Amino acid sequence: MKKYYGILIILGVVRMADVFDFDVYKTKQMMKKKKRPQKLVYEIYLTAIQFIDRNIESTYDDPVEHLTTDMRLEEIYQGDYERFLATFASLAKYWGIDALPHAELTRGEPFGQIKTIGDLCHYVEKRVKSL
Repeated sequence: MKKYYGILIILGVVRMADVFDFDVYKTKQMMKKKKRPQKLVYEIYLTAIQFIDRNIESTYDDPVEHLTTDMRLEEIYQGDYERFLATFASLAKYWGIDALPHAELTRGEPFGQIKTIGDLCHYVEKRVKSL
């Protein structure tokens, strides 16, 4: 594997981020550290908060205490839809679900279908349960 990895890097085919996603790894490690057994809904909420916190310029020591399910994503991301898409892609990768195509996700306007953190968690929960 090492030999092929070096060749792919030289050719510019694979970036390190394509090989290993550190955000997903860190979030999985954080979830393993939690002592009590978690319900799926709470675990989805925690992972959503972790990925949101990584994609916004936050000063929170503990984002779980500051980010609630009724907070509007457009306000959290200050209208930066690209940051939201990065969060959405990380969540999809973490949970092993397919991300929606951009047009279906927005329905004509940024943050169209998923307006709050709660909407995002509900969407992920629905997709995870359908696996």
